[in-house]
Amino acid sequence: MKTKIVIIIVLAVLLIIFVLQNTEIVIVNFWFWDLSLPRALLLFVTFAIGLIIGLIVPSAQKSSPANKEQIEE
Repeated sequence: MKTKIVIIIVLAVLLIIFVLQNTEIVIVNFWFWDLSLPRALLLFVTFAIGLIIGLIVPSAQKSSPANKEQIEE
């Protein structure tokens, strides 16, 4: 249990350092949208979108009808 708490504390400290070092405002141009947001937030949103896509794609492939037909043969 103590190991888990130590790991969580270390990751939290690293996250705080990361956010403090990436406070610069960046402008994102996407088609007709212009967004101004901190670099750390942009990286977090990009990571979260990638994580969600990474979780959805393998589960969609497992449940597709084409895969079921190949497994049955």
